[in-house]
Amino acid sequence: MNKKELKKFLIENENRTIGNTEERLLEFVKGTMLNRNDVIDQDDQSHHRQEERLRKKLDDQVHDHHHHLEEIEALSFSPSDVVEPGAVIKVNGRYMVIATADGSFEFDGKDFISISTKAPIYQCMMGKKKGDMCSFNNNDFTIEEIY
Repeated sequence: MNKKELKKFLIENENRTIGNTEERLLEFVKGTMLNRNDVIDQDDQSHHRQEERLRKKLDDQVHDHHHHLEEIEALSFSPSDVVEPGAVIKVNGRYMVIATADGSFEFDGKDFISISTKAPIYQCMMGKKKGDMCSFNNNDFTIEEIY
């Protein structure tokens, strides 16, 4: 498992996501500007307040992804013997990377899920070694590999 390439992939993916989200935010903002030369009634003001809430949500997404990027860049991704940040693990036939909560993706022909150290399942697996087991939500998990 080439963890340096995986880290590079995660960084590129996060940068792509940031760019796409920023682009959506800019397009949204452009489309919601009130023209001060027009008559503005209560409906316009109400719609503008709703649009402001949506703009804030998009803006929050951009900030979240910048934070994810910083977290990924800070991880070493060096070889691991235990489940820890930056580790890649194979659990019950599924690959996981302990980094940020960015969901599922494919890398090197394998399906992965990226989980955060704040994820409850990480708390179950933290510090475990190859061959160790843990139970979470009435499911048993076996650590098959650690990279």
